[in-house]
Amino acid sequence: MLNEDKIELMTSIALFEKREGKQLAAAGKMFKRDFVGSHMLHGFLRFTAAYVLAVGVWALCSVEQLLSAVSLNEITGFGISLLVWYVGGLTVYELITRKVYGKKYDESRRTVQVYSAKLKRLKKRYDSQGKTKEMTKEGVHHDGASGV
Repeated sequence: MLNEDKIELMTSIALFEKREGKQLAAAGKMFKRDFVGSHMLHGFLRFTAAYVLAVGVWALCSVEQLLSAVSLNEITGFGISLLVWYVGGLTVYELITRKVYGKKYDESRRTVQVYSAKLKRLKKRYDSQGKTKEMTKEGVHHDGASGV
């Protein structure tokens, strides 16, 4: 006999897994600090690569201006300003990354809690149905043995 409540619950769990699978995996495997830290490390690498590319393109476009500023003081000042812009941009980018992925982790944890609650509810349904079947089988077996 089909139990419509269990079928509906299993269907909603399957749809939930399909929709939220990535979030379930991310929040289920890591602590918040590790999750955010790994994304901050990736952010650091992405920002550094983008900055180096942007400065390289700018340097190629401005090669004439750079070659005319041959003085050591000008080159040092220019290098320091590039470094200040890099550190400032990286700091802002990392703060944004930390906030965004912290929120994503919190949302993922709530998703895992909803998923766990649905699984517990399904397990209770199976347990209660199993107990009912055991009681029914014992009763049938007992009645058959006693001849009643």
